[in-house]
Amino acid sequence: MLTFITAILVFSVIVLVHEYGHYKVARNVGIRVEEFAIGMGPILYKKEKDGVLYSIRAIPIGGFCKMEGEEEDIKSKTSFSNKTVWQRFQVIAAGPIMNFLLALVLFIIIALSFGVAGNKIDVIDENSNEYVAGIRSGDKIVSINGKNAYIWEDIYYQITNAENKSYSVEIERNGETKQFNIDNNYRNLVGITSSIVNGKTSTTVSPTDMNSPAYKAGVKDGDKVIKINNIPVNTWEEITNQINSAKDSVIKITVDRDGKVLEFNTTPENQISVRYNTQIEKSFVTALASSAYKTVYYIRLMFDVIVKLVTGQLGSDAVGGPVMVISMVGEAAKSGILSVLNLAAFISINLGFMNLLPIPALDGSKLVFLIIEAIRGKAIPIEKEGFVHFVGFVVLITLMIFITYKDILRLFRI
Repeated sequence: MLTFITAILVFSVIVLVHEYGHYKVARNVGIRVEEFAIGMGPILYKKEKDGVLYSIRAIPIGGFCKMEGEEEDIKSKTSFSNKTVWQRFQVIAAGPIMNFLLALVLFIIIALSFGVAGNKIDVIDENSNEYVAGIRSGDKIVSINGKNAYIWEDIYYQITNAENKSYSVEIERNGETKQFNIDNNYRNLVGITSSIVNGKTSTTVSPTDMNSPAYKAGVKDGDKVIKINNIPVNTWEEITNQINSAKDSVIKITVDRDGKVLEFNTTPENQISVRYNTQIEKSFVTALASSAYKTVYYIRLMFDVIVKLVTGQLGSDAVGGPVMVISMVGEAAKSGILSVLNLAAFISINLGFMNLLPIPALDGSKLVFLIIEAIRGKAIPIEKEGFVHFVGFVVLITLMIFITYKDILRLFRI
């Protein structure tokens, strides 16, 4: 029930903000909005105000802002089709842009409420290459690889760039600056996370994602790790220590699944490891910088995912639909409000980005038609554009059914 309620709230807010973007700009440029709806299907609640029908519908997925003349060739003063190309472009683009702004606001709220990791080192592993080189707790990181570092993300993403085997860092200590060249630290990664029990990590684990070595080997949510390479483990720290100290190319994970002992052989990934953290700050400047960074980073990440899907570097298992998203929201709800807000921001970015893709029936396709109209000097007949969007809608629904089917298979590991 918690999963269902949280998922409905998250989806509803994200869709509401998206459709409000279309609604607000449409009203601003003089387009008559006929209906502003959250959800699809039969109407559960409706209210008319200032000529607009506001409604909540039975199926809590999606929503729409119905504008006069958007799908019909109506030439009235208040119709969508009677406005300039630039005015219509603003109306269509406003939805995805609002999703990006929502993510930015959520990240700012998270940063101001829970703080942001800044650039002053807090705790550092004494076995790390950084400590051996001479870096100490309390040092302020000024730059990484010649690029200014203000927040943790500036530091982390420069160090973990897989193209680099080492990095240069400039630090400030007692008013003096020092420079170091440091070889990267590495760790074995099998792709499992610990379940939190009574505020503490436990040996009950879940795979991080469908592409992790542990998931591919057969590890499931709720498995209790009892051995790593035949060595008994009783804490999460012992699990991580045994995995990181393993020298073999294959790591054996032994788990207890509902009283049955199972063994899985995993081939770990060799990942760059940052073995220190930075102090938490709550200044508005740091919160704003961190939030803008995260928003842009996730938009770029979506570009990378699309490129990898198109080039075949990622398979269909990397794509998830509503079932997987609801499952993720449920897991986030169990972890607390911070996880829910972070996930909501990511989903909002995802929705905004996907809507900007030039796929028929999505906002991106409508923007393409407007660009073509601006170049040609005249609009493509609305019935032809409508047919393209209809075909795209059918394809999208078919794709969604396929992805949902794959999500269900993942849940039950068929």
